Amino acid sequence: MSELGTLNIEKRTTVNSRASKQLRKNGYVPASLSCKGKESISVSVKTDELKRSLASYGRNALFKLSLENDNSITGMVKEIQYSPIKGEMMHVDFQQVSLNEEIRVDLSIRLKGVETLEFKKLMALPQMDVIRVKGLPQDIPDDIVIDVSNVKRVENINVAHVEFPKGIVPELDPEQCVISIVEVKRQGHDDEENEPAEEENI
Repeated sequence: MSELGTLNIEKRTTVNSRASKQLRKNGYVPASLSCKGKESISVSVKTDELKRSLASYGRNALFKLSLENDNSITGMVKEIQYSPIKGEMMHVDFQQVSLNEEIRVDLSIRLKGVETLEFKKLMALPQMDVIRVKGLPQDIPDDIVIDVSNVKRVENINVAHVEFPKGIVPELDPEQCVISIVEVKRQGHDDEENEPAEEENI
């Protein structure tokens, strides 16, 4: 496993909507830290630092969460709430993890080779947005990649057909459909002939 990044988080003394609004105005995101067997801690993190870290290490990366100069907390971003209008980060949920205990996460699906389907007059229709998996925190990828470049006909790609990274196990029925490959129906050039003729002026 590669070296972990570090995120500096700070405890919040006041927890209410007004304080949260002021934090965002000052360049911070209100957050919470969930620790196993303990009550969650209200914290905050610099918005720019969080964005840079996620861009560098990935959405499901592990971080050393530095709280009051204590770097012993290993955690990851469990959930990010965004503003529906501006798309700004409104709240972040951090989760403390153990490198020896499996966790369950929902991973987004990323298709590869979609452009090759177009030449075969086929297209991919996703039947689900995420796949729930379990694995050790350090093995969790950012997403699940499904390569459709070798698909030659109409068919369903089920969970059992998907290649998962080593150590990652899906928690879904193997026969559940993930992607449907369907034929593209193109309109013919004779559609105009089927349109009703315009009435001539008498």
